[in-house]
Amino acid sequence: MKKRSYYGLLVTIALSGFGDAFGLLAMEWLVYELTGSKLAMGALALCSGVPELVLRLLGSPLADRLPRERLMAGLACMRLIAIVLPLAAGLTGQLQLWHLFLAAGLSGSCAALFMPTAMAFIPSIADSKKLVRAFAIIDGCRNAVALIGPAIAGAITAASGALPALGINAACYIVSIFTLLYLPKTHGQVKKSADFSISAYVRDIFEAFSFYRQFPAMLTIMCMVSISNMSSIAIWTMMVPFVREVLHLNAAALGTLTTASALGTLTGLAIISLLGEIKRRRIVMLCSLAAMGFFNSILGLVHSFPVALVVLFAAGAAGPFFGSLSSTLHGKLVPDHLQGRVNSIRFLIGGGLQPVGALAGGAIAQLYGVPVLILIAGLLPLISSVAAALFLSSLKALDGNLQNLEVNIHL
Repeated sequence: MKKRSYYGLLVTIALSGFGDAFGLLAMEWLVYELTGSKLAMGALALCSGVPELVLRLLGSPLADRLPRERLMAGLACMRLIAIVLPLAAGLTGQLQLWHLFLAAGLSGSCAALFMPTAMAFIPSIADSKKLVRAFAIIDGCRNAVALIGPAIAGAITAASGALPALGINAACYIVSIFTLLYLPKTHGQVKKSADFSISAYVRDIFEAFSFYRQFPAMLTIMCMVSISNMSSIAIWTMMVPFVREVLHLNAAALGTLTTASALGTLTGLAIISLLGEIKRRRIVMLCSLAAMGFFNSILGLVHSFPVALVVLFAAGAAGPFFGSLSSTLHGKLVPDHLQGRVNSIRFLIGGGLQPVGALAGGAIAQLYGVPVLILIAGLLPLISSVAAALFLSSLKALDGNLQNLEVNIHL
């Protein structure tokens, strides 16, 4: 049953990620075609990011109170509805900007708990001795579909427009929903509590922060991730105008750039899987964030499609060295009854500045140009990582054996 649940979850995450590659590219392309405005691109990301942050905080107890596979199925249903809205409007010739903004808001609200719930699911269905591999396979699968999805989505959008890409996204969600509904019911993962009062629910939210109170080094590193993610969302929100105005290419080129980033991520995952257990996590995690910032900053300086492919591949390869170590620490150290809430707060902290990045990125790109925005966005995580390595000695708590960390965190 555990193997069936794990592989079912793997299929669900892969299908959702594959569909999202089509839906995201299609909606960004449609917004740019309707408006030609970089601020509108930033506003689209803002419409998705703000509800996502709010729901991650207020909805975090649901991942521990409800059956996780059923919760994910319900969220997938809502995301399906969000995609069908602009698809139906486009097919009838009635598509307007507010349709895309509303779809982004609904999708972001549901995405708030979808991946945190999936991450919370893994420790209960995977062998604890193979947890690093279990997370690596999930991450690898997500990036494998991201490897081929954007390229296909870009080619389809360039050839037939964005609406077919939205249709493929909807079809992927339909299959994901049925996969989740047929997963075996798991036991011991849901909070055993008959108290559904408001005070109990609020108490559950505050309990999610207990992990970071006990392990402040992880809170610090997640705050740094929020800076890196803010920079990344600013860059990727402007990728459509970057491709069209700076590189003077089409949607197929945009898909190829996204594929290069995903291929880099797969390469990074393969390397970290071969390395096995890493005990000096602090320097590896900080170097991962710094390297992503460094390579992204090059993108703002050199306006060449081949160079863009190389630097996005390199930035993608650097990412898993942080992500896999972070997921392993959370999966191993967080108690099962807190997994859903802590993962929600983890994603909340990590994505807390993304709406700021999306809006500020659009404004800077509108005023000073896309290359300037990309350069600034690349330098921010690079500078913050170097400063943390030099001045935050408390991050040394990330190093050592997991067994020792597990003992210390409960003292």
